[in-house]
Amino acid sequence: MKPVLPDRSPEENWTIGSLKWTGIRTASGEPTLGAWVAEMDFGTAPPVVEAMKKAIDDGLLGYQPSWLDGAVRDALVDFQQRRFGWTLDPTCVRTVQSVLPALDVVLRSMIPEGSRVIVPTPAYMPFLTMPGVAGHPIVEVPAVRVPFSDEGDRRSGGEWQLDVEAIGREARQGGALLILCNPWNPTGRAFRRDELEALWEAIRDTDVMIFADEIHSPLVLTDPTSHFSFARLNDEVAARTITATAASKGWNIAGLPCAQIIVTDDALLEQWDDSCGEISHLTNSLGAIGTIAAYRDGDPWQDVVREEVASNMTLAHEALSDTLVDFVSPEATYLTWWGLDAYDWSGVHSPAAFLRENARVGVNAGATLGTGYENWIRVNLACSKANAHRIIQAITSSLPPTRRE
Repeated sequence: MKPVLPDRSPEENWTIGSLKWTGIRTASGEPTLGAWVAEMDFGTAPPVVEAMKKAIDDGLLGYQPSWLDGAVRDALVDFQQRRFGWTLDPTCVRTVQSVLPALDVVLRSMIPEGSRVIVPTPAYMPFLTMPGVAGHPIVEVPAVRVPFSDEGDRRSGGEWQLDVEAIGREARQGGALLILCNPWNPTGRAFRRDELEALWEAIRDTDVMIFADEIHSPLVLTDPTSHFSFARLNDEVAARTITATAASKGWNIAGLPCAQIIVTDDALLEQWDDSCGEISHLTNSLGAIGTIAAYRDGDPWQDVVREEVASNMTLAHEALSDTLVDFVSPEATYLTWWGLDAYDWSGVHSPAAFLRENARVGVNAGATLGTGYENWIRVNLACSKANAHRIIQAITSSLPPTRRE
């Protein structure tokens, strides 16, 4: 039987109390429509729920046993082979608490102290704050926009692409680490193999290490099997790439820490093992059990999720086609990136703050995702169609006059 996703009203979501629906309130304390943090409103896959309930009933709530760690590795290897055709040895996989602590290990222990970190923007917010906390200068490399050939997309600024020439230039000038987000949060790009090859050509004559965040890889909307990991390009790339992934975004279990690191080069894996310290002991048993069930039995539920999210993207594209919002339907993830430069924000702290108070919608402020994106917002559409309509309508009906008016 095809899984059925919940269709909860805003009132029901506020009562449930997820961070997405309760974490942003108006200045007067009123609740907002949740469209910011990367959570979904769809619960999670029934096999995941069943597996975790059984673990609770069995009392498996102590420290994570070593056999469970091995089972996570095996489940990831099976999933990567089945979904993406990437053949991995379980010995090249390590379990960690989550992607960000893994990045922290790289920043603090695997690159030279005080070295520069290259971050393509717009970027997932912690990628722009964590390097500085660890003592590394951040080099932002803004995306380039390439016009679409389709006339229907000419209203947007074009396809989001990495500025590979600028990334290569920064790497040659001493960049020690490149943070590569693929699929790209927040633009929704799923990089093609030829794009990854072009990136490699730009950095191959440097010493830059790559931290590849692939946490959204199970959520490619167009062809779910098409995701291609940067480390798969060749052995030279693999020798410099640490890949991070998890079931957390794809199956909505972000509150249950259990991510995985993939390092297929022996020398780099040894360096990781020497650096990771206690991070491998910070996962929990329920997170591991949920991860295993997601990778092994969660495909049917996720198929329905991708259909729902893709439908919401179509809804947004159609609703915004008559506006001056710069919007490109994402190829992956449930996050959308809206450009509001055409509107007059005079005297407004930020579009996100304005929409929180006037539309009662909670979105991410573009300024937190990179310099130059102050008039952009990140909008989460992992919700029912009715709530997607509410969110889109609330935002568009509250936008200020355009600059040309």
